[in-house]
Amino acid sequence: MLAIDFIVTFSTEDGSSQLFPVPTPAVNSTLAILNVLPTSDLLQNLFLISLPKKHYRYHKMLGLLGLNHKSAPIEVRERFVFCEEDIKRFIPLLQLNGVSGAIVLSTCNRTEIYYEMNEILVPLSGPDIENLLFNFRKVDREVRKYFYHKENEVVASHLFHVGSGLDSMALGEYQIVGQIKTALQISKTNKLISCGLNKLFDDALKAGKQVRTDTALNKGAVSISYAGVELASKKLHHLNTHPVLLVGAGQTSELTLLNLVKKNCSLFTIVNRTKEKAEELAAKYHAKVGEMDDLEELLCLNDIVITSTASKRPLFDLELVKSVMLKRAGKPLFFIDLSVPRNVAMEVGALEHVHLYDVDALNHVIENNLEKRKGEIFLAEQMIEASVAEFMKWFNIRALAPTFKTISISFQEASKNVLDGLIKNKEVEDYEKALEYGDLITKKLIGMMIENIKAATDNGCNREFTSVVNQLFAQN
Repeated sequence: MLAIDFIVTFSTEDGSSQLFPVPTPAVNSTLAILNVLPTSDLLQNLFLISLPKKHYRYHKMLGLLGLNHKSAPIEVRERFVFCEEDIKRFIPLLQLNGVSGAIVLSTCNRTEIYYEMNEILVPLSGPDIENLLFNFRKVDREVRKYFYHKENEVVASHLFHVGSGLDSMALGEYQIVGQIKTALQISKTNKLISCGLNKLFDDALKAGKQVRTDTALNKGAVSISYAGVELASKKLHHLNTHPVLLVGAGQTSELTLLNLVKKNCSLFTIVNRTKEKAEELAAKYHAKVGEMDDLEELLCLNDIVITSTASKRPLFDLELVKSVMLKRAGKPLFFIDLSVPRNVAMEVGALEHVHLYDVDALNHVIENNLEKRKGEIFLAEQMIEASVAEFMKWFNIRALAPTFKTISISFQEASKNVLDGLIKNKEVEDYEKALEYGDLITKKLIGMMIENIKAATDNGCNREFTSVVNQLFAQN
């Protein structure tokens, strides 16, 4: 926000005048920029008038509202999971309130809403975005304490950490890359993206690739599916003798199968709502294919159930599992629920001989693996810091682009008008030569002006000065 203490007013030769708000710290810088202008031709009677303080924001802004496995437990996170249809309905609500574009990154461990604001006087604040989200999800405001808000450079730094696997529950895991690409593509396909966000996500993916290529961060990295299989092997002796039911046929299920195979497991049954996908996955791993309608029977036949689907409601409720446990006659049943929202009702874990673990229960498995790769974090942080600085340089200087364009057009028009007047008064004999000199002088003045603006605003990084400059040279 800008605290406005003064306005600049100037009169042009045609008698018109213009007023521009200027914060006190920016006065000297503004005058320095104006010094490059020709004296009497374009600017006269420059002076300052005291003005009561007001608040404005004329600068583009990146924002982030989110929650993740560090800030919120699974029972909160699962209430904010977004599918593509949810995203297509929610982002337009933001756009109706001044957001130029948004991307929703929704995984089992996080839901984060990245957005870019238009240049408007009173932008949406973090609480405004929260209220839109809470109304959309029909939840009480008491969950507000689980959310975090970030702006501008902190947004970029956060996403670059996420894309590099540094902010994942499983340090260095690669699955987040595909999730970021999917989130980006959804907003692109549905025309919900802005130029700044497109660049931000592209650069985050590039930074993540550099970190994984130039450090050993992802060597020995674990995934949620790996942690789930490790947990099962700790809880059950001779894991490879126990039949496993996999519910879901997506990427997480396939990674789970890969980790089970490494443990010499081979007794698999796969079920999925789309049976063709289950059959395709089963063919690769010599597994059986079951029917979703036969879940009760399948629970009786398998000792381990690993589930990872996008279902918004539990697939395994208390009544179903209670019935199954009577038939199993005291034989233990292990559920490893890798889904958010959870596929297994929380009450199921209270049943005798039932062992239920969700993604939050996998933390200790992952933390044991973390110590091995802590030395790579410092190197990764340095790479990310450099990438963020490069992105912010682009983002900040972009705020000055309209001003550079206005200056260029205005100077070229002024030059043409002067030349046309000279020709009309027959004061120029060689028009081509005069045009050549006019272009040369105009380009020189434009270059001087742009360099002065870049210096005064620190390449757009000084947001107060940048806003003042944009106001000074705004087209009517």
